[in-house]
Amino acid sequence: MTPDEAYDIRIVGEVVLWQKDTFFTQTWIENNQYRTAIFKNGSQSTRGNDTLIKVANDGIYFVRNQDGISKLMFMSEYAEPVELLTLGKIVKYDFHADGILIIGEEKKDNSGIFETKRHKFKFNGRGLLTSTQSLFLFNKEGLRKIVSGDFDVTDLATNGKRVVISATIEDNDRNLSNLYDVDLNSGELRKLTNEVGDVIAVAMNEKGEVAYLGHKNGLAPWSSNKLFLLDLGKEFMCGNNCGSKVLSDLFDSVKEKIIYKGDTIIAAGQTGGAVHLYQIDDKVTQLTSGNIVVRSFDYDGNSLAYVYSTPIKPTLLKSGSWEYDPNPALRAISPEEVIENKGWIIRTKRENPTILFIHGGPHMAYGYSYFIEFQFFALNGYNVAYYNPPGSQGYGEEYAKACVGDWGGSDMEELLNFLTTVREKYGLTGKVGVTGGSYGGYMTNWLITKVDIFSAAISERGISNLLSMCGTSDIGFWFNAVEAGVEDPWSTEGIAKLMKLSPITYVRNVKTPLLLIHGENDYRCPIEQAEQFYQGLVDQVDVKLVIYNEEDHEHARRGKPINMKDRLSKKLDWFDEHLKKN
Repeated sequence: MTPDEAYDIRIVGEVVLWQKDTFFTQTWIENNQYRTAIFKNGSQSTRGNDTLIKVANDGIYFVRNQDGISKLMFMSEYAEPVELLTLGKIVKYDFHADGILIIGEEKKDNSGIFETKRHKFKFNGRGLLTSTQSLFLFNKEGLRKIVSGDFDVTDLATNGKRVVISATIEDNDRNLSNLYDVDLNSGELRKLTNEVGDVIAVAMNEKGEVAYLGHKNGLAPWSSNKLFLLDLGKEFMCGNNCGSKVLSDLFDSVKEKIIYKGDTIIAAGQTGGAVHLYQIDDKVTQLTSGNIVVRSFDYDGNSLAYVYSTPIKPTLLKSGSWEYDPNPALRAISPEEVIENKGWIIRTKRENPTILFIHGGPHMAYGYSYFIEFQFFALNGYNVAYYNPPGSQGYGEEYAKACVGDWGGSDMEELLNFLTTVREKYGLTGKVGVTGGSYGGYMTNWLITKVDIFSAAISERGISNLLSMCGTSDIGFWFNAVEAGVEDPWSTEGIAKLMKLSPITYVRNVKTPLLLIHGENDYRCPIEQAEQFYQGLVDQVDVKLVIYNEEDHEHARRGKPINMKDRLSKKLDWFDEHLKKN
């Protein structure tokens, strides 16, 4: 399989039900550019890069992203789309009796001098924060800003009268959010939640009752999200975590959501590596089954449609009795469960090399999603092994918290034990490599300072120095501290703990050939993390540093297609050289 073949897939993203029709977005790569179009019942309706579908009696509304700006478009039946308004970015919009409510960001001007007095002054994918996400109202009088400030409006819900938003007003630096009622005339806010926590998604039913997805645990990235019914004072759990933390490298951009119709809520929920749909009324009822990961869905009060992924199918759309597969001829190899709902192998031949993949987060998870990269390596003659070690979400909050203060401890031990189990169970005799991104890049770096069992390693957008990351990452100043279990990362004790957990401290132990891959504009795990480790190794082992200009932390999932293909080619060359040659 070539990189071009690996990325020659189509991905269904959003789905919207309207009367008897099913609308959805589909994304693919064409001439090394992303294309996203709207489809109706399987037939293409638009030709631009179009997302965020909403359907009304008068036609289809959607957002067209083009040349770094977002346009809100409207298209009536049998007519060409017309532009309603333009912003630098449109995040979400919804219909209100007074017009269209929009969460958006004005076009940024990053020329000239930038000054700040905040901890958070840049953010991965957004660059320097010269603008924030605001709430706007658009109607025949034009576009009016309703809520704005030194914070982000992150979500909105309305029944056409009441308006509720989530926003990072209290702690924008650490992205903690609360819910607020909004008076559209004055812009006045009334705070609805008082807990320190995170609001992931919010919804409202026709009666104006509010439900939201999130947690109330403050700075706790390991928290399992719950479903809260604000007006009724109830909370529910869907599986082991409401929403989804199951990773994939599919190049769409679906977002967490919940739907509130009448007295019924539809939400996704995760158990291990599976993500299913749940109905919440007076109780929680699982609606879907099997080894799948639900990625998006819609519910109109009667009918349900959803998009899901499997290990051998990127996306499938099910709407009533209709099922749509945009990739019917795709070649893929089914994985086998080594440890139920926790560890898997895509097995080729016993004499083939084996690659251990390590996920990021650390509070994300592998599961039953299609992985472009897994299939690419399997179809190029590798056994692909992957596992959810302590720290992974989907197995309860205690398991997700188990690596906190102990990065490189029990998580490393379980990964190595899993690898031993895989090799013994299937009699694998080939060489072994290891790779991972973000926290997976950290663990790759850490492993090769501790053991010599790998014949090659590839660390992507990884971490080598937890202390320097506190001063250079968009979230490092707080994330690294809570993950390391320290109160103050700049205290003597904090510095000592962070350096004890940093691979750079043990760089002289490395004997494994290492390829480092990083995006120049990665603000989450800044490029200095790769540069430090590279400089420490360049005279010691076979090491190479690959830098993709203008790419950020998402370079392996939503980078420029030409770079993503080149990345797969370079990874294959590195592993072929060190794992397949004697």
